[in-house]
Amino acid sequence: MRRWVCLLSALSLAATPAWAEVLAEWTFETSVPITAGPHAAEGGVYGGAATGFHADSAAVYSNPVGNGSPESFSSNTWGAGDYYQFETSTSGYQGITIQWDQTRSSTGPGSFDLEYSTDGVSYSTLVDDYTIDAITWSSVTYNALSTFGPVAGPAGLDDQATVLFRLTAQAPGSSAAGSNRVDDIIISGTLIPEPASLALLSLGALAAARRRS
Repeated sequence: MRRWVCLLSALSLAATPAWAEVLAEWTFETSVPITAGPHAAEGGVYGGAATGFHADSAAVYSNPVGNGSPESFSSNTWGAGDYYQFETSTSGYQGITIQWDQTRSSTGPGSFDLEYSTDGVSYSTLVDDYTIDAITWSSVTYNALSTFGPVAGPAGLDDQATVLFRLTAQAPGSSAAGSNRVDDIIISGTLIPEPASLALLSLGALAAARRRS
């Protein structure tokens, strides 16, 4: 009986839900974005790179105040298909999620898609036509209305050498001077259980069955 109690105790520890870990996080406080990038992530297990793309070479990248912080990643001269992109690795992790803050000026683009890829060539839509409101950000006050997610990615993003997320504009703003900005992008995941832990779970299930019988 004592052996089974010890085994069940071990099972209890192994079955404890895994905590999500940050794989990459961009705050733009260190990697101040005054160009399209790449801008290194300031935190996370793997880190990564943030970039912007505009078909119009006249686009200007800048670093106005963030959502409760001094810096953000901003740009103007938006057209349909222009984007912000965030790249990291998910090797050894599953249950991948992304969270971000986003706002726009009154004439900036307000309709975006969240897309993902594992090869940088083929992209799929995860969130279709989400709306950005023109919310004024402050460097000292966080506004929760500007936070999107966390959004769960598909299983195909688990345990990948490279994962890319894009925030892609679906239409231009009403003025070329109109801007859109992002801040506090967080990509997270939970560790994939090791085979030894999975075996312990199986033994624990047998132990529980024996106790009931």
